[in-house]
Amino acid sequence: MSEQLLTSKLMYQLDKYRLQARNMKRGHHKGARRSSRQGTSLEFSDYRIYQPGDDLRQIDWNIYARTNKHYIKRFLDEQELVVSIYLDCTRSMSLIPEKWRFAKMLAASIGFMSLSADDRVGIFPIGSELHPFTYKKGKAFSNRMVHYVSNIHPSQNANIFSETVQTFIQPKSSISVVISDLLEPIELIEEALKKLQVYKQELYVIQILAREETNPYYQGDLELLDSETGEKVNVTMNRTVKSNYQNRLTDHLKRLEKFCFERGIGFHSCDTVDRIEDVIFHQLSSKGWI
Repeated sequence: MSEQLLTSKLMYQLDKYRLQARNMKRGHHKGARRSSRQGTSLEFSDYRIYQPGDDLRQIDWNIYARTNKHYIKRFLDEQELVVSIYLDCTRSMSLIPEKWRFAKMLAASIGFMSLSADDRVGIFPIGSELHPFTYKKGKAFSNRMVHYVSNIHPSQNANIFSETVQTFIQPKSSISVVISDLLEPIELIEEALKKLQVYKQELYVIQILAREETNPYYQGDLELLDSETGEKVNVTMNRTVKSNYQNRLTDHLKRLEKFCFERGIGFHSCDTVDRIEDVIFHQLSSKGWI
């Protein structure tokens, strides 16, 4: 039985929001988003003089009767966005249950919001054996999408997210959303994000960290296991070791944030103690993503 990721109250709220893209790379199908281009929606824009080749059905004969000139009606074009969500399903994401659930809630929330806005949505569980949620469009698919995300299981193999995600890059995306802890070598992360940017799509990166990762409470002699590679390391956890770890983590996050800023990539880091509503409707909204 799948877990309930989204409450009815949250879905009601999500229905009123939508993802925003600064560079509106749109899909080829009609949607609910208004474009500055002229098209064939039912929302009237203005008139212009008829030109040879124009559709005769667009001529306003009432205007012709008054002016003896041929004018055609112009309408606002409405097109969809293609939203690709890349969810990190490697082992480091699932070792802390609340972190794994938070990541899935975030993926489901963004997917639900986009389907409600009549955008086309695809979800790619990177590292999982589950097949991707191939692109669907329309609110009618929202429950199926949430059920799909609920049933995603993390990888049991030694996968590296930054390497695996490169095999799933979708060139026709308008917006790509990466959800991961990004606790991997910074060089690999930078390479993956560069390749995602090759196709000139809007890129949003959401990092999820648990409190025990940013402020570990472990003490004494420990045998630590690298969740991705399986490598074991013996460590005596004391104040100095903890301070060094936190300094390295801070440097890692600063470099990542700097890299994203310089390349025009949206970046946001959140803690699993945050409420999902606060992350979506306040934190991401304040960045102009929603």
